[in-house]
Amino acid sequence: MGISYSQISSEEMRVYIRDTGFSVPKIQMLKTRFDALDRGFKGYLDRGDFLAIPELVLNPVGDRIIDLFFQQRQDEEHGGMGMGEKLTFRNFLKAIVIFRPVKDKGCGVGNIPSLEESTPNSRRNKLAFAFRMYDLNGDGSITKEEILGVLLMMVGNEVPDEQLTCIAQRAILEVDENADGELSFEEYVKIMERVDVEQKLSIKFLD
Repeated sequence: MGISYSQISSEEMRVYIRDTGFSVPKIQMLKTRFDALDRGFKGYLDRGDFLAIPELVLNPVGDRIIDLFFQQRQDEEHGGMGMGEKLTFRNFLKAIVIFRPVKDKGCGVGNIPSLEESTPNSRRNKLAFAFRMYDLNGDGSITKEEILGVLLMMVGNEVPDEQLTCIAQRAILEVDENADGELSFEEYVKIMERVDVEQKLSIKFLD
């Protein structure tokens, strides 16, 4: 028997477009993907459901990406979006919109690829997502230990701990403008000026 879900109402569609800038066909496609992942017909996704996405399972920091999806939901909890460790379809769209290409104008959302842009998938918001990947304790700065933690997630035991520690230390020393031993978000933005964040934050799941 196939999956049977109610259609997205016009009002819901307007909210989804407002939240994400995704087009109507993209939202409909993502609803189909969402329903397929919701194997228990629960009406929401939990962490286990995300493990059915190959791009996340095979990504060495996939667990951290999933953590950030739920962290974003928790940050919105006081706005009425919280459901414990669950993502509704609206939450799901707002979580994955960060992977929408910067140059994708979406639907009804202006999209000039600028650091100052406020659209959900702007370069600055992509950088903020990447920054939170390293900011493991969520205090708004990145320490050598946090960089080392992410490096360990990415390479495991393939690189000696001493070498990873040197890499983490050098990353801090090269861009720590105020010499406080940590990286602020603005310092992080500066060192990422020449990095193709678009390529780094992409996921075929949106195709």
